[in-house]
Amino acid sequence: MAQPSISEQSMADLLQSVEADLQRVDQWILEQLSAGPTVLKPLLDYIGRFRGKRLRAAQVLLVGKACGSLTEEHIKVAGIIEMIHSATLVHDDLLDEAKERRKLDCLHVEWGAHTAVLLGDWIYSQAFMASTRMKDQTCSQVLSEATGRVCAGEMHQNLTRGLFALSEQDYFAQIDGKTAALFEAGGRLAAHYSGADASMCDAAARYGLLAGRAFQVVDDMLDLAGSEKEVGKSLGTDWQRGKMTLPLIRLRESLSSANRDALEDLFQQGTDREVLQQEPFANALVQAMTQVRSEVEALLAESTSQLEQLPEQAIAAELAQLTHFLGARKL
Repeated sequence: MAQPSISEQSMADLLQSVEADLQRVDQWILEQLSAGPTVLKPLLDYIGRFRGKRLRAAQVLLVGKACGSLTEEHIKVAGIIEMIHSATLVHDDLLDEAKERRKLDCLHVEWGAHTAVLLGDWIYSQAFMASTRMKDQTCSQVLSEATGRVCAGEMHQNLTRGLFALSEQDYFAQIDGKTAALFEAGGRLAAHYSGADASMCDAAARYGLLAGRAFQVVDDMLDLAGSEKEVGKSLGTDWQRGKMTLPLIRLRESLSSANRDALEDLFQQGTDREVLQQEPFANALVQAMTQVRSEVEALLAESTSQLEQLPEQAIAAELAQLTHFLGARKL
C-alpha cells in the first residue's frame, strides 16, 4: 500500500470516521471503572486526564470496519485494550521514574508508588473481568497471552538495564513484547469479531505487530531527541535509566572504539541526554536518527501492506494514513 500524504492532516481528521464509535468506547470504559469503590474515584478521574490518542481503540475499530462490520464486541475489545494500556502506563511511569505525562504529574508523583502499583493492578483486573463476560472468549484468550508478553518484555528490558552491548535482536524482542503485543492482539481480535477467516486475522495481526514495533521505535527516538513541550511527557528517561534502544544501538555501531568507550561511560553514569548533542556524538547521532527513520518507514510500509488483504479498502486506506501519520512524528 503506497504511503499517503500526511502533511496537512491531524489526528482529529484521521479519526473522524470512527469518532462516534470512540465516544462509545469512552462511555463503555467509564461504566466499567465507575463500578469500582468510590474511594478510587479521585484516582480514576486523575488518570482520565492522561487520555491520549486512543490509538489502540481506533486501530480495533478501523480494522473491524475494514474487515466488513463493527459489532458491540468491537466496542468492548477496544475498551478492554485501552484499559490494559492505561494500566501499563501507570506502571511504566513508576518504573521509569518519569515525572510528567500529558503535562501533568504522573500518578506516582501525585499519589505515591504503592497507590500507583495497586491502581494499575485494579484496572488490569477490571479489564479482564470484562473480557470474561463476553460470550466469545477469544478476547480473554488472546489478551491473556498478549499481557503475558507485555510483562515479559518489560522484565526483559529491566533485567538488561545498563547493558551497553544489548543486541538488536534482544531490543526487538523487548519491544515486540512490551508495546507491539497489544497492537498485534488488537488487530487479530478486530478481524475475528468481524467474522474474518484465519488468513485475514493473521494479516490484521501482522499489521498490528509491525505498526506497534514502528510506534515504539519512534518513541525511543523521541526519548533521545524529542521536545518535552511537544511530546507532553518526561523524555530522556531511557538513556538515564540505562536502557539501550535502537537509536542508541545505531549510534554505538557508528562510533570509533574510543568514542564508543566514552559513550558507554556516559551511559553507565546516567547523565542527561544533552551530552549526546555534543561532539563527538552530535553528528553521529543525527546520522543514526536518519538511519533509524528509514528503518521505521520500512516497517510502516511492510505493516500497511498487510491491509491490502482486507475487503473494505477505503477503510484500510484510512488506517494506513493513521499508521503513517503516527510513524512520522517529528523529533
